[in-house]
Amino acid sequence: MNVAFDPWIPVVTLEGHPRLASLLEVLTNGENILDLAVRPHERVSLMRLFICVAHAALNGPKDSTEWEEVPKRLAEAACAYLKKWADSFELFHPTRPWLQVANLHGIDNDSEKTSSIALLDSELANGNNSTLFDHTGMAPSRRITLSRTALNLLTFQNFSSGGGAPIAQWEKIKTLQVGNPDAPCLSQSMAHCLIRRSNIKDTVVVNLPTYARIELVYQSFSVANKIDEVFSSIAIGRPVWELFPDSPEYKDSPSIINAIRTYLGRMVPISRWIKLIPNTDQMFCCNGFKYDTYKNGFPSEPTAAVHLVTKRDNKGIKTQVREIVKINPSRALWRELSSLLTIRSTEGLGGPLAMANEPESEDFDFHVCAMTRDQASMDIGIESVFHISASLRSNLVVYKNEIENATIGSGRLRRAIETYRATIDRDWNSRVKRTQAKDQSKLKDRLAQSAFLIYWTVVEKNLSLLMAHIEAIGTDNTISTRDAWRTMLFATACEAYKTVCGQETPRQVRAFAEGWKWLTTAKQKDNDIEESNSEEDE
Repeated sequence: MNVAFDPWIPVVTLEGHPRLASLLEVLTNGENILDLAVRPHERVSLMRLFICVAHAALNGPKDSTEWEEVPKRLAEAACAYLKKWADSFELFHPTRPWLQVANLHGIDNDSEKTSSIALLDSELANGNNSTLFDHTGMAPSRRITLSRTALNLLTFQNFSSGGGAPIAQWEKIKTLQVGNPDAPCLSQSMAHCLIRRSNIKDTVVVNLPTYARIELVYQSFSVANKIDEVFSSIAIGRPVWELFPDSPEYKDSPSIINAIRTYLGRMVPISRWIKLIPNTDQMFCCNGFKYDTYKNGFPSEPTAAVHLVTKRDNKGIKTQVREIVKINPSRALWRELSSLLTIRSTEGLGGPLAMANEPESEDFDFHVCAMTRDQASMDIGIESVFHISASLRSNLVVYKNEIENATIGSGRLRRAIETYRATIDRDWNSRVKRTQAKDQSKLKDRLAQSAFLIYWTVVEKNLSLLMAHIEAIGTDNTISTRDAWRTMLFATACEAYKTVCGQETPRQVRAFAEGWKWLTTAKQKDNDIEESNSEEDE
């Protein structure tokens, strides 16, 4: 099977019909394909492949002028490129199989040390994966099509989780079973942001950053963080199939540096060493090359976003640090839009690189995908699509401020519930003090969990009030729409407090009054409000 020319990519046509397409068809006839029909982490992996091939085929675009010509040049350039490198896209090529290590084998050539290809799919029962939706895990063989295997292989290289892994050998290197790092796209449960257009061709083009933008971000990151020059001097690199490592033993070899430290080399990673065994459902699979992430001091992934987060150390001292915007199932993505939609600054803060391609005067769809991780395992796939108006994008500061007002409302709600609890339970304050400073906020969050669920559900249901305010900015309705949003926030916090804090006994009534006073008093202690929100939902 050749992943460049054979159909394996699940898509939906403009007429709404699902089918499989080849990589060549996506890049040369994408105007007739509506969208991909895949799971969130598969979408990210495929988009990274499309962007990587498009960059390599075009040898650019180097700047905004070349980017304007991409729609006209992409089809012809991609066709010529894929024909030139056709052998490197063969799934079972004898010497250079796609994204695989040709001479990988079992320990001491033990052919029995193989793994099922079901390991590549996080939804299939294998190892410690659940059998909830797959009841063939104990079958002697698994029927997985080659098209599905190709998609699973690509996705696994991007999103495989760390922890334990099978063992295999490449030349003299025998891998370890434990201590494996996450693949680059799964690290920190990061949010991956894509701009969506009316067909897959336009979607690929708009998500294609210019080399000038890439180099600017990498170089500014290196200077600001005093990172080794290697991170900026080889920022572009080459796709991994053009310069595949021929040995695992020389960490400073150009091919390994290209694979793990350059822009194009990392777009389609080889974070796991894999060799599919033809005509079987088995493979050799083990830990691969380590890909440094933003947490390790490397620039963030091109589809990720970076923002400032307030943290506390063990002594409770607060500091602001830069972190990747991560997905938290308890924190809805619309609360992070101001960070995700910002064009990446020279200081390294902001959203995906492709945001620079989207005119601020146009509406567009914003697709956010992620795979959360839990104890070295892939956990929950999450995706959301937001329609972003020009008004919202030009008023992101206002949007951010109003989201902060909503967060402050939840913080007051939590403090009111804590006051209620402390009035009834004299040991509560002592219990909080006995807890480590960095975990005190989590303890308080658990106390207010039911109220938070009520509060944020109602707020999200009334999000249209906030969007109406954003659209009204600059008109006579600015103040009235703002007041409608804020009034709803206050009323929702009060209703949530009434729901979770009982008033059935005199002691409860007294506790309710104490908490209500804290919730409804106009001027609260700013430090307490900040403290109660800085770690909320972390």
